[in-house]
Amino acid sequence: MESEDSCMGNACTRRLALILIIMLLLSLLACDTNNVAEQSGQSKNNILVGFSLATLKEDRWLRDRDIFFAKAKQEGMEVIVSNANNDSKLQYQQVQDMVDRGIDILVIAPHDRNDAARAVTLAQQRGIPIISYDRLVCNANVDVYLSFDNVLVGEIMAERLLKAVPSGGYLIINGSPDDHNSEMFRQGYMNILQPAIDNGQIELLDETWVQNWTRELAFNFAYQMLQKHRNNVKGIIAANDSLAWGAIDAISELGLSGQIEVVGMDADLAACQRIAEGVQLMTVYKPIKSLAEEAVKLCKLLYGKEKVDSKRTIYDGKYDVTYVAVGVVAVTGENLKDTVIQDGFHLEEDVYRKAKMPSE
Repeated sequence: MESEDSCMGNACTRRLALILIIMLLLSLLACDTNNVAEQSGQSKNNILVGFSLATLKEDRWLRDRDIFFAKAKQEGMEVIVSNANNDSKLQYQQVQDMVDRGIDILVIAPHDRNDAARAVTLAQQRGIPIISYDRLVCNANVDVYLSFDNVLVGEIMAERLLKAVPSGGYLIINGSPDDHNSEMFRQGYMNILQPAIDNGQIELLDETWVQNWTRELAFNFAYQMLQKHRNNVKGIIAANDSLAWGAIDAISELGLSGQIEVVGMDADLAACQRIAEGVQLMTVYKPIKSLAEEAVKLCKLLYGKEKVDSKRTIYDGKYDVTYVAVGVVAVTGENLKDTVIQDGFHLEEDVYRKAKMPSE
């Protein structure tokens, strides 16, 4: 016969084993329940958006990212953001990763308008709607192209320069050749300048296209052209404020400050400071907040398979794509306070840090 102590020991062992088995089963059940809850929560409540940016080099793209992310979060969306650092191959890989992670919507600002079609096709094959953000992906048939009226942007820039400099030689520093917007801006410039060129009022001395919107390349071009034409250059159109900065540095280095007017676009803080100081003639304010918030609205519409309300289309080289355009505003020394400052885009003390504060 087993002793009483032995029986009690066996009973304790069996009881302990049973408790461990129950705890293990409860643990496994809890894990399964959590996984189901997490998956169903994401699929039922949250829209997962992939926001693929070509670059974060300029101030404006940082604003796009931050405003879009904040607005999307406010609307209950989850966002995966990537920065391709002006590398088409990297952007494709980043989009591929987003698709593999199960994004519901792709918002893409392409580095290369043509190469980015590969990334769009990848998303389309998974049934993912695509918003081409500010820059058009060509030959891809995206669901929506959301941007500004880029031809109008070019027209505003050229009109302001022509008003300030009605005669003399002009230089044009176009944006990157792989960015469709660059062509649209130039179309706007030439809509205004061509009649003045044809009647001999102004002379287009030269122009260039700047790969990756690189300021140093803009500086080099402006420096060479100013040396070549020197006293004949009276006005420069630069496709954004960074390129305008490069041109203005070249003007300064050659001792020509105050003799040549320069216009740009994007309303960067440094550009607004230059305008306040009288160094840059004007810029174009493109309200990034409106653009980013409109992108979030479009994400919700596309996710719900609702129709985008826009009568405009744009030809992407193969397809007519729905085009949603946000308005823009010319910014000069006269209206800095009423535009970028009033809108909260820049602080007054930052814009006028090197200039006398305007009287109230």
